[in-house]
Amino acid sequence: MAKVLSFFSFLVMISLYTRAQDSTIKTRQLEAIEVNATPPPVRQEADRLVMTVAGNRLFRTAVNGFDVMKKVPGLEVGGDGALLLYGRITPAVFIDGKPVLMSPEALQIYLAGLSSDMIASVALINNPSSQYDAEYKAIIDIRLKQDMTLGWRGNISSTLQRNAYTYSDNQLQLTYKTSKLTYTTRLGYTRGTTIYRYSALQHLASTDIMTTNTNVPTSNNNFSYQLGADYDLKKNQHIELQFRGYLINRDAYAYNTLHTTDATAQHLVFNTKTENRYDPTQRNYLVNLNYAGQWGKTQLQLLGSFAQVNTRQQEDIQTSDIISKTLQDYWKTALQQNIRIRTVQADLSRETGYGTFHIGGKFAYTSTRNAIHYDTLNAAHLFVPDSGRSNNFHYDEYISAGYLSYERKLGKFDLAAGLRVEYTHSKANSITQQQVTIRNYLTWLPSISATYTINENQQLGLSFARRITRPNFTQLNPFRFYNSPLNYVVGNPYLLPSKTNTLALTYSIRSFTFTLNAGRETDAMLRYPEYDTVTNVLEYLGKNMPHKDFANITLSIPFTVTKWWRMQQNISSDYRKEQIPYHGITYAVGVTDFSIRGSQVFTLPRQFTFDVSYAYRSRSGFSLYIAKPLWNVDIGLQRTWLKGKLNTRINYYDMFNSTAFAIIFREKEIINNQLSHWYGQQRVVLSLNYSFGKSTYKAKQVNKNEEENRAGL
Repeated sequence: MAKVLSFFSFLVMISLYTRAQDSTIKTRQLEAIEVNATPPPVRQEADRLVMTVAGNRLFRTAVNGFDVMKKVPGLEVGGDGALLLYGRITPAVFIDGKPVLMSPEALQIYLAGLSSDMIASVALINNPSSQYDAEYKAIIDIRLKQDMTLGWRGNISSTLQRNAYTYSDNQLQLTYKTSKLTYTTRLGYTRGTTIYRYSALQHLASTDIMTTNTNVPTSNNNFSYQLGADYDLKKNQHIELQFRGYLINRDAYAYNTLHTTDATAQHLVFNTKTENRYDPTQRNYLVNLNYAGQWGKTQLQLLGSFAQVNTRQQEDIQTSDIISKTLQDYWKTALQQNIRIRTVQADLSRETGYGTFHIGGKFAYTSTRNAIHYDTLNAAHLFVPDSGRSNNFHYDEYISAGYLSYERKLGKFDLAAGLRVEYTHSKANSITQQQVTIRNYLTWLPSISATYTINENQQLGLSFARRITRPNFTQLNPFRFYNSPLNYVVGNPYLLPSKTNTLALTYSIRSFTFTLNAGRETDAMLRYPEYDTVTNVLEYLGKNMPHKDFANITLSIPFTVTKWWRMQQNISSDYRKEQIPYHGITYAVGVTDFSIRGSQVFTLPRQFTFDVSYAYRSRSGFSLYIAKPLWNVDIGLQRTWLKGKLNTRINYYDMFNSTAFAIIFREKEIINNQLSHWYGQQRVVLSLNYSFGKSTYKAKQVNKNEEENRAGL
């Protein structure tokens, strides 16, 4: 069905695009007032692709900011909420030009509380310059609506979703603005249950066949708050202070079964169940102080932040034989993780008759303290410390960075060049294993770009940039995190940072955009499996591979068929080829896939808007794994009431329950295994958004930085 939808949409798109452009021109002539009031839905601006959200019918049924992300060209949204750009990059998310949280879970929660009515536009920077932190291979910048009207304004939003369980998200935002001061308060509360399922089919070395099934419902009782004040010292100078807290309280129950038969699948070998009850909690606090000033053609911005995150989790893990009902293993665990981040940043720019100069610097110090303790029930029915699994890991990292860049306009050309230098000192100390890894390295990161304006409707751009990706703290942590009694993930404190060189070409004509990215990543980080043929344990380890080549082509084509029917199609194709040394052989399998994501928006009578969205990705993978095709269909219905103050939406996601990420290991003589992940995407969602008050001023959002992203905060 997905292939039929994709093929039909592609034919319609090609045949109607030219006519739609002509129709748009005629519509502008006949309805100039209406069209001129709304920016083009997609346009190229210098180094970024900008999608207009405010007033754009394509986004009317979007429940929140997370739904908006699904329509960004080249961006895939995973079932777990993770964002993946061009099939390989995890982009940084900015709000009003400043970075925010990027972990999948927190991004879902944040964007779920950000009503799409608050978003003015979304910009994609697919090849960031040297002004940005080296970690950012791509950036999604969400611009919020801004209204400086004096007075106060409030907004209440509530979302209720239902699949196998019920989950609600409730947000209250209050803003009060005087001529000098702006006060903001934002409160959020989520309650309900989410679901995750994991399954695997593995042919063991003994020729037995093992089926793994894991079901994890997780109840949530989470609260967040944000308090802020923005003071205008004088014209073009202001100072901003923000506090934020995020309190996670969860109760999870993971039920796992391992059902094993002989090679004929007729005779049972063993059948076990594992029950794991755990209660992860997190306390996340952030203080952020920001100053911005402008004197003529000179601008200065100073930013300082302090973040403290404390995570706790206790587990009760029991494994027993289903047939005999005898207890086989009993573990108790206690996890403690404390992360502290301090950053200071300064950016200075100056316009001259010869162009614009930018100079800046940043210092970041991150410390993380991790301890996990295992107790195992012994033969005497006493819990004793398990030294084989317990561990204590400390990690400290210091990053000092500076950059210099220059921009100039010459006729129809916009030129920019820059150089960023980052010095990193890190110390990874696995106390239990008595392993200490100290690294010091200096990284030079040049960037250059040129944009040529052909005419008012056409633009051509070319850019090159080098970026660095440091291993995050989870990748470095040598702890074991179990998916089942015979399957776990382990970090590697010896991982090296990777470097990526990317060349990007962009072309736009009216609303049509074309993007080509190609490059190479050296020392790319990879999770790979190791299978013990004696114990049947499958562990996933981390290492650096020599290099990875990649290329991507993306087309974005929004257009109007009629006044009541609008469409947007995003078509992309990805190529990747990794060099992976594995079991004495270097695997280098080139993989090419394609995907199409589209939306059909219909304006119905009585001010209703109906949206049919769909996505399809062909068979994909990389050198070691094959990924099965993915597809889904969503529908949504939207209407405003009370002169636009109340906005209601009802959405049905993944109508055919077709979204399950499934992969197969290529080399079956090493590991004959296939597995899938499902996150309960099929659900019905009802959302209400009500605005009140005398002002429409929108509060700025809390900023986050690169180090918090890597910490998974």
